[in-house]
Amino acid sequence: METMAFSRFSICFCVLLCHGSMAQIFSLGINPWQNPRQGGSRECRFDRLQAFEPLRKVRHEAGVTEYFDEKNEQFQCTGTLVIRRIIEPQGLLLPRYSNTPGLVYIIQGTGVLGLTFPGCPATYQKQFRHFGLEGGSQRQGKKLRDENQKIHQFRQGDVVALPSGIPHWFYNEGDTPVVALFVFDVNNNANQLEPRQKNAILSPFWNINAHSLVYTIQGRARVQVVSNHGKAVFNGVLRPGQLLIIPQNYVVMKKAELEGFQFIAFKTNPNAMVNHIAGKNSVLRAMPVDVIANAYRISRQEARSLKNNRGEEIGAFTPRYQQQKIHQEYSNPNESETQEVI
Repeated sequence: METMAFSRFSICFCVLLCHGSMAQIFSLGINPWQNPRQGGSRECRFDRLQAFEPLRKVRHEAGVTEYFDEKNEQFQCTGTLVIRRIIEPQGLLLPRYSNTPGLVYIIQGTGVLGLTFPGCPATYQKQFRHFGLEGGSQRQGKKLRDENQKIHQFRQGDVVALPSGIPHWFYNEGDTPVVALFVFDVNNNANQLEPRQKNAILSPFWNINAHSLVYTIQGRARVQVVSNHGKAVFNGVLRPGQLLIIPQNYVVMKKAELEGFQFIAFKTNPNAMVNHIAGKNSVLRAMPVDVIANAYRISRQEARSLKNNRGEEIGAFTPRYQQQKIHQEYSNPNESETQEVI
């Protein structure tokens, strides 16, 4: 009788949880499976994920533009276009605009940028004196004044929002090349750089209502992605410059290697939400011990340990090692790794 009662409770709980999640997604009026470039929805199969690197390069007078494979199904299903630009010192990225909004992450370098908003007055002024030659002698000319909209400084680690249809330009005023990652069709303003210490582990989680594009900035990490059917679709190492697309509702876990791991994540929903599996703010912590015990067919003591063994930690966990090393096969079969206990 007790088992049946908890089974019914678990079913009701799942129904309520799914209903709440679907209500949240549809209340936002956003379908992350819809590709705005094609004007309709399409079936997307993410049976096997891969880490991307730029597919082709276009060289310019003062830099290079590198394009990721926009024709790949993963980019088309998530409705994103990813470009990496390299601007040489004293180089200018000419004014341009896009018909889609975007985000820019400054991987390296410093400089200035301008965004030209229609209808806004040019309230920022700069005066300079014109010098000319007349009759073989230098003559001081009149003062000239330049008016423009606000110019912004940028540096490594900054994120710049590019509104749709707004002209923008970038100038490298430093001594080193500027490297910037452009991601278009992304409306989430909560993206941020997330540094990870060596051997730290990021709590397994899934995106409730958005796809995620993860770009590696520094270091390396072992990444595992599991589909909503429980199948491992990616199990390997992410290296600097690689990009991995993580579909909605796919569980992902990242474990930093010895040199640490820094990445930036772009989401396809302005109100993106994630659900953690472990830690203080996890879905397991929110469930009663009896529910966990019956769902996984374990004892109450084991369920309590599973629920609370990470204490007050949230998100990024400090490493805990087992005494025995468990060898796992990744992209390099000769590599081994100490198993993490979550």
